[in-house]
This record gives sequence, structure tokens and C-alpha cells, in this order.
Amino acid sequence: MKYKIYLIGLLLLFSVFMVSFSGCIKDNGNTHDITINSKEFNIIPANETSFKEFVKKTSSYGYGYNYMVGGMATTQEIMTKSASDSRSSDTIDATNMNTADRYSETNVQVKGIDEADILKTDGNYIYFSPEHNLVYMTIYQPGTNGYGKVYDHTLEKTYIINALPPELSEVIGNIPKNGKLYLQDNNLIIMDYEKIYNYNVSDPKNPKLNWKIDLNNTNYVDSRVYGGKLYLISSKYDIECPIILNNFKIDYNNYYLSIVPDPSYYYADRTYIISSIDVKSGKTVNSIATAGGYDTTIYMSKENIYFTNHIMPNENKLYIEFLKINSNEYFSKSTSDLINQVLNSEIFGDEAKTTQIQIMLEAYFKTLPNEERMNLQNRIQKDYELYLEENWGKLESTGIMKINRDTFEVVSGIVPGKLLNQFSMDEYDNKLRVATTIGDNWRYREKSTNNLYVLDEELNIIGSVKDMGKGERIYAVRFMGDKAYLITYRETDPLYILDLENPENPKITGELKIPGYSTYLHPIGNNKLIGIGRDDDRKLKISLYDVSDYNNPKELDKYKLPEYWSEALYNHHAFLWDEDNSIVVLPVDKHAYMFKIENNTIIMKKDDIHNNYYYYNEVLGSLYINNYIYTFSNNEVHIIDINSWKTVKKIDLINYIDDSKN
Repeated sequence: MKYKIYLIGLLLLFSVFMVSFSGCIKDNGNTHDITINSKEFNIIPANETSFKEFVKKTSSYGYGYNYMVGGMATTQEIMTKSASDSRSSDTIDATNMNTADRYSETNVQVKGIDEADILKTDGNYIYFSPEHNLVYMTIYQPGTNGYGKVYDHTLEKTYIINALPPELSEVIGNIPKNGKLYLQDNNLIIMDYEKIYNYNVSDPKNPKLNWKIDLNNTNYVDSRVYGGKLYLISSKYDIECPIILNNFKIDYNNYYLSIVPDPSYYYADRTYIISSIDVKSGKTVNSIATAGGYDTTIYMSKENIYFTNHIMPNENKLYIEFLKINSNEYFSKSTSDLINQVLNSEIFGDEAKTTQIQIMLEAYFKTLPNEERMNLQNRIQKDYELYLEENWGKLESTGIMKINRDTFEVVSGIVPGKLLNQFSMDEYDNKLRVATTIGDNWRYREKSTNNLYVLDEELNIIGSVKDMGKGERIYAVRFMGDKAYLITYRETDPLYILDLENPENPKITGELKIPGYSTYLHPIGNNKLIGIGRDDDRKLKISLYDVSDYNNPKELDKYKLPEYWSEALYNHHAFLWDEDNSIVVLPVDKHAYMFKIENNTIIMKKDDIHNNYYYYNEVLGSLYINNYIYTFSNNEVHIIDINSWKTVKKIDLINYIDDSKN
């Protein structure tokens, strides 16, 4: 009798639910089951109809609204610019201090493809754009009874520094703009959040504006420079079309929509615009747009640009699939049929289905004795956990958009899991290699897995290595030719070496487990890697790895610092490697720590401390010219002779605050 009353109540509840929800989601007789739905991931050019459907779907089906911008894909390779075509790799004793025999360039992903940074040099002049626009500081004057001058101003400038000779180095001018920089021949490009400027610096004392681009309510995200073109990624917090940017119109056929597979949540709350711009003229050559969310990664090879979107877990959908398959195992036929009517309904979404199923199950469980109810709930939970593991690859995924650098033609693909950062992608021999983690959040932490996929030119998966470091997540990846180096971590730091020579059959060849973890790996030649990371106590460490034996990697040495943070942990531009002299420079707060690698040992040679009396004076980066290292904070420049490790010059940028050229 109790069960019959329950079943009648359930039928009435279901009827009310169907009527109420169908009324909520009907729109002039049409449901929101729009034509862009698909079981497979794809990226397609829009038309006016599909674009409007996509916008309606993003607002009606919880595609989400988030307010962060993704990062640019970058694995890194230090590049050294030579003034001549041939030079010795031995330590250079530069006798003419007015000539740059060698100098460092930005630590970049692909040799020849430049990345924006706050520091650029041609060996003779340095262009430095401090990180903090708003500076508020008090200068303490030793030997006095109090504090000196107080500055409260907006600092928007790029300093121009005459680098040689080092002892006479000085600021010779500045441009009243700041942002990330490029230096291409005599073109200095400055990119702030809303505008891009190109200055002619053939006469560094008198820079002249060549052109300016107003981003028109879009915001700078990231960029690359290659082959005389600036590849710009910008975004705006809206999904709209057509778009006009830099006098170039992006119409529906150049706006690409992502069609996501089930079960998935795809968060799209903004438009990303990907453009190629001629460096000399400032004119847009090509441009496309796509909708995306906050969690994006962008990587550029010499042939293609890769734009990715994280497709978030939709466990509601997985649970619905599980119940469709298994409901008759747990419930009577009448109850199972009723549940399946809800699950198979096409007029309301997964969240609504899940909510109603929960209500129905709660009502059903109340009809059971406590022991029977608890046994059934425990059985369902165990079966679902097993189902989740068997369908782990469906939990979350990453959609990939491949854009030909010249034609801007688009190909799309998908891989299970989420990318860590820029290091997670690499193109080699026309194959894309991608490293991902599945389940990196508290709900699935004990189940998380790490995977590496190889994709062909059409972005089909042709090879993979799965389930590395279960219960851990990826902290660092480095691809080098047909090898990959991958670090996972939860309690120990496994360094995996993967052989990718056969892209259809990649495999793990070696593994090293050590305490702590590295977040950045940098090759230094002779089958050695430098790792920047943290030890078990969270303090900074530098590790020296030997990977000459792919089956048996070793940690040759490590150096711990009494510090907890370095910009180089997550910003590769802050890391400097001088290959000729085996020197590493690491910025840590107001310190620039300088190490030399000698006989497989890491030795500190210099602790360069910037002025402690200034606020916002953390060391931001460094570069070298000849045998001198230049270190930069927001308010100072220090120049160190690596032969004596003496500081030969300090430039106090505070002295140039009021020396702007407008």
C-alpha cells in the first residue's frame, strides 16, 4: 500500500515537472535543442542563424560567465644573439666594452618566434618597461632623522638605456607608455591592455611613433612576432558579430563556434580575436574570432597557431548516462520506466533532469526500511564510482583549434583532460603532442590521472600514454625533439621520460622519484636539465638533472634557497641561462641569485640585492651583454661583471621619474 501511494505521488510529481519545465523552455513553439548540438567536438564557421542559436545556448544552458583571461602557450628555449656568424662557445673576454659580441634574447618557446616581454635589447641599447604602472613609495634616507621624498604617481614609461660601456651605462630617454615589448630591427612595439604602439628607435634618443592601434573595447591577451608579422590575441567580454578591429571586419564566416560533445559543459563568455598584423605598417593582414571561456591556452609553431578551450566536467551528464544503463538493476520496472522517461526527455537539460531524479529517488528511498535503503544507496554509489573510472576520459576534455599561420584555415580536435599551461603543447614533424591531467580538483583528487597524446595534422589522436601518476597532477612538461619530460606531484616528484620517436606508440622509458617538484624545466645541453621548483618544505630549489640515460634519469645536484617564491616558477621570461658561461640567474623578491654549474654542481656566485628602501622593487628579470649581467627591478638596474662578480654600475630609475618625453 505504501509503495502504491509512493508511485501515484511520483507520477503526479513527474506530470507537474514535465508541464512546468516544458513551459519554461519553450520559445514560440521551438525548444532550445538547436542545430549546433553534436556528439563530437568540432569548430565550424558561423552563419547568422547558428550564431544567434549559439548565443541563446550560452545564456540559457549555463555555459557560464567567468572573468579571467587565459595565457599564451609557451615552452621555452633560450636564444643567444651573436654579432658574427661564428664565435667560440668559450667564455668571451670582451676587450672592447663599446661593442656587443654577444647578448641574450627573450627566453622563448620556438627559436625564431619572439615573445613579448618587459625587457628587450639589441646589445647596444636596452628597452625596459617596469611591471607596476601605479607606484606608491616612500624613500628612507639613511643617516637622516626620517623619511625622504614620497612619490605617488602613475608610472607609464619604457626606459631606453645606453648599455655600453657598462660602467657608463645610463638612461638616455624614455617613452611615456609601458607594457610588453618587441624589438624588431628599429621597430619597438609596446603593448598595453588597450592599445598597441610602434616606435621607430633608429635614433634611440628620439623615438618616433610609427603607428598606433586602438583595440576598441577589446583587451590584449598575448602575442607572437614571426616573419615580419605580429600575431595578436585579444578578447572582449561579449559574444557578438560582426566585429571591426583595426579597420578589419570579421563577419560570421570568420567567426568560429565550438560544438562540444556530450557529456560536457563548455563555458563561453567572451570573444577571442586572433589577428596577423604587418609590423612595419600596422595593417591587419588576416583575422578570425571564436567564442571561449577563461581557461584557454595558445601555442604557436612556425606553421600553426593552436587555441584551446577547457571543456569542463559535467558529472550530471555522466550520472544520467549511468542511470540509463543501470536503473533496472536497482528499481522495479515501473520505477525504472518512470526514471527513464525523465532521463530520455529532450525538452529540458541535464541539471533539471538531475534535480528531478534526486527528488524521485529521495521519495523512493523513504519507502524502504533503513537497512535496505542504506544497502541500496551504498551499492549504487560503488557502482557509479566504478562507472566513473571506466568512463574517466569523458569527465573533462580540451578542444583544440588549429589555425594555419598563413591562410588562417581552421582544423579542430579534442583530447581528454585539461592542459596545465603553455608547456603542455608542442608541434614536431607535423604532429601535435599534448599533455593533460584528468580530475585535478578536490572531488576526484585520489582518482586524477595524467596523459600524453599525439595528434596528426587533422588533430586525430594517433598515439597516447595514459594513467601516469594516479592521484597526482602535472606540474611541468618539456618537449625536446622526440622526447618529453613530464613531472607529476602529490607527495613525491616523479620525473617521467617519454620516447615519442614512434608517434603511434609513445612510451615511458624512465622515471625518477624525488622529494618536492619542479614547475619549470630548462634544457642546458649535454643531456641535462635545470628544474626550478620547491622542495617538500615549500622552499625554493634548483635541481640539476642528468637525462643522458633515458631509462635511468638522475638528480645530480640541488640547491635550496631560504625563500618561497620566484617569478621564474611560473614566468619563463624571468629565467636567464647563459650557455657560454653555464650561469643561471633567478629573481627572488629583491634578490637576483646568480649560480654557476660546475662539475655537475650548482654553486652560488652572487646575491645581487636591489634597494630595500623602495616598495614594489622586486627583481623582475635579467639579461646579459658580453660578460656582464644586467638585473632589473621596478626602480633599479644593476650591472655585474661575471669575471669578478663585482657590481660595476647601479642606475636608480627614481632619478628619471620626472623625465618623460611626451
